[in-house]
Amino acid sequence: MNINLRQDAPDQTDKVDVNELSEAIEQFKSIGSEVLATEIKLKELKSQEKYISEFVIPDIMNKQNLKTLKLKDGSELSVGKKFFASAKADKKLEAIQWLRDNDLGDIVKNEIIVNFGQSEDNKAIAYANLARESGYEPSQKESVHHSQLSVVIREWKEKGNEVPADLFNILEGNRTSVTNKK
Repeated sequence: MNINLRQDAPDQTDKVDVNELSEAIEQFKSIGSEVLATEIKLKELKSQEKYISEFVIPDIMNKQNLKTLKLKDGSELSVGKKFFASAKADKKLEAIQWLRDNDLGDIVKNEIIVNFGQSEDNKAIAYANLARESGYEPSQKESVHHSQLSVVIREWKEKGNEVPADLFNILEGNRTSVTNKK
């Protein structure tokens, strides 16, 4: 059987309102352009907000020897320190070993995952009781939650200890916040 789409397809020009479709397509494209422009503008505004929050206001507050400031509307402006730490992606195993070697290994999560197929409930129960003796080799995943790592590394540094720059990314800075009156 030969198929010829041009001959086999019904003539739909009398069923399609090309003007209506054309208007909808133009509206769709116009809104898409507006969304893109708005996203670009939002990104610019966020960048400006971050700069003012992390540099301008903290600098002014520091020059005036202020940490907090009560505003006319009852809200409070404060400048605090922010600190983030993460293990470098290509050095994750070495970073985890460094944590363990420096008695900071309590924050390392160690997950052992074993997958069983359908109808292998009995094997799963046996494995839970006997682990490796049942002949299954588990996969292992070690990780550290970023907020726990940040707290531990910040405390480590505050005690005057060095953090290996080749293993960890560290971001320190200021952050301005406004707390509305209650």
